[in-house]
Amino acid sequence: MGIGKTGAQMLDAFLRTGEVEDLLEDPRARFTALAVDVGAGDMYQLREYAEAFLDRLRDRGIPTERAQIRTVSLPVPDRDELMGTLGRYQEFLEAEYPRVMWKPDYTPWLPADIELPKGDKRYTIQLEQPDPREHVPRALAKAIYGQAYYAGTRPLERELEDFAQSINRTRLPSLVLVCFGLGGGTGSGMVVDLARHLSTVKLGRRIPVIGVGVLPCSGDPDHHRGASLYTTLNELDCMLDDDKNQAVTAMWGDLYKNPFTGGFFLLPQEQAWQRLHRYTEQSAGQPQIRHRQGMHVTNKFIDDSFARYVVNDYGRELFRVLRPAGFTGAPHERISYQERNWTLFNVAKLTHPGVQVLPGEPMSKWRAVIGRWIEYIPQWSGLKEGFKTEYIEAHTFSPRVRWNDTLQRKLEETLQKYLLPGDDGTLRTFENEFFDELTVYTNVIIPGVARTDLTAFYQARDAYDKLSREEKLLCHSWLLDVGVLLCEPSTRVAGMTGECLLDGCGCWLTIPHADIRGEAPVSAHVAEVTQASIADAVKTVVPTP
Repeated sequence: MGIGKTGAQMLDAFLRTGEVEDLLEDPRARFTALAVDVGAGDMYQLREYAEAFLDRLRDRGIPTERAQIRTVSLPVPDRDELMGTLGRYQEFLEAEYPRVMWKPDYTPWLPADIELPKGDKRYTIQLEQPDPREHVPRALAKAIYGQAYYAGTRPLERELEDFAQSINRTRLPSLVLVCFGLGGGTGSGMVVDLARHLSTVKLGRRIPVIGVGVLPCSGDPDHHRGASLYTTLNELDCMLDDDKNQAVTAMWGDLYKNPFTGGFFLLPQEQAWQRLHRYTEQSAGQPQIRHRQGMHVTNKFIDDSFARYVVNDYGRELFRVLRPAGFTGAPHERISYQERNWTLFNVAKLTHPGVQVLPGEPMSKWRAVIGRWIEYIPQWSGLKEGFKTEYIEAHTFSPRVRWNDTLQRKLEETLQKYLLPGDDGTLRTFENEFFDELTVYTNVIIPGVARTDLTAFYQARDAYDKLSREEKLLCHSWLLDVGVLLCEPSTRVAGMTGECLLDGCGCWLTIPHADIRGEAPVSAHVAEVTQASIADAVKTVVPTP
């Protein structure tokens, strides 16, 4: 499932890989895809890829019924219609889950004079520059989602039902990925509701639902790297961290339980952006166009690399890599990493055709360039200095003539920076042959990450602090429907978080506001979290000779 432009582009990648058709050779298999966005501007390319994908199935004699690929372009509702729907939100929530508390003075979270986007996205190809007036803040994206899910004929509710039913018809174990951009407005604003409806309501928490959040890079526009990223990371953290999530569900019930039952991947783009945009800067044309080209090829490279990894070995590789994070092991093995329940999936691009080195130049020059870009991994991983974990995987893809033992040792030495010393840290590396003679990259997979390990968290927090009260509200999404601003201090209990939006409301969360701010102490690494959680059990261990 893809939400917003970033999510739609990720679905493009799955349709491009070619491996999905191979999976559908098995009559028990199905591929189900759904893209949701405001407007149709970012759907044109996906729809073309979908048609080509179905044509390839026909050419191979594979029944097209094994694939269900749909797009939903949500219109921006009329202002009166939208505000009318928001005014009934308590009715919708009460029907959905009885524990939602009725508040007679309930008022919509959006101000009545909010500026709505000016019509549909008018561009027809993804390299075109959207009108700034088309940007949808998170709070508005949530409202548009609610309009489509709850009101009228409920078109989005029916699409989610069909999506779930397609998965249920699969006769093999399934995994569901929900892909979106962490820094935008549409994807991050809708995912907090869409994921819970999909995971808890439609799938009954039976099938692993995996979040895939793409981090913005320095090439993204300011509003993608700004305050909304701070609120998004905090809202997701209050889902993924079992302790924080319990504080939320204790107040509003299991409807707000963590929907990402299969874990959550963070995809940084900075190294790919640094590698790729230097190439587009040298081409002819306007600087703005070259910049968009650089972002476009960066997005595509990240998406293609992740999609190829997901479908590798019929999805078993994805299942295996989630085990160290504790999401696909046996139930008795599961020990929550609490605030460290994020997994970083860093696509570290090490070469690009025509940049720094050309085909035919000495292999020593090629390897010197690759080695230098290996050294850049810590700089552009997005992790702050001092981060440590107990386990890392690195999957390198290279033409067989490029990679050698010297580069392998450099990669291992570089990644040791993040590992606990001695036998407490484990690094597993895998070498794979890549079909392109000029491309080398490594997927660096690091479980045990907390949002406060991300340098972007602090940058986004600084941007958030500069906003007015009204601007801060528009950056929120998750708990607005119950009248709470998660990232603001409680107006009821000093030191706690969760500002009430409604007069006379006594809602607050048993989460210290310093924790939301990233100022409270955090476990040093996942091993420390684990040791604390089993401290009592260690006393019962039976010694043997």
